[in-house]
Amino acid sequence: MNNQKSSLRACAAALTFALAAPIAQAQTVMVYEPGQTPSAQDVADILSRGASENTKLRGMPNQNGRSPFALLEQTPTKSVSEASAVSVPVHFEFDSATLSPKAREQLDIIAEGIRLTEGTIKVVVEGHTDAKGSLDYNEKLSYRRAASVRAYLTSVKKLPVTLLTVEGKGPHKLLDKSNPYSASNRRVQFRAG
Repeated sequence: MNNQKSSLRACAAALTFALAAPIAQAQTVMVYEPGQTPSAQDVADILSRGASENTKLRGMPNQNGRSPFALLEQTPTKSVSEASAVSVPVHFEFDSATLSPKAREQLDIIAEGIRLTEGTIKVVVEGHTDAKGSLDYNEKLSYRRAASVRAYLTSVKKLPVTLLTVEGKGPHKLLDKSNPYSASNRRVQFRAG
């Protein structure tokens, strides 16, 4: 009887570990620097890869109300073929969610990339900030900026609103953890949802 209980405990522990393993993976983010713009095809390829990774996590239990995919650590990459999310330094007017003309040019290409997926992939638009300022303010600002991007993509570029969801991350998922105030942390990121 004790051997059976021990065996069951060992099996349960192994199963728990196996189910939790995908959560330990990293979301690989293709990071574009200021002045760089992805191609529409790269955006489509990256989002498609991210959607494929999402299917591996389907059925995983939510962690405190959050999807397992949202819990993945972010690892920057310079290789499109490795990436499952796209990060661009979308420029906003200071302390606002107003898009600059340069930002609109970047988003035009992102919209074309999303269009290349033929509506088969839902996209999460994540707003990110650096660590300067209060946490509450940065969370709200990052959400407003992501919502501004979605509004542009749906009203100007005519993408279906049902394809895009918005999340404000504030300073919680820094790309440059060694410098929380780095400009690289102020970005908009796109991933398959």
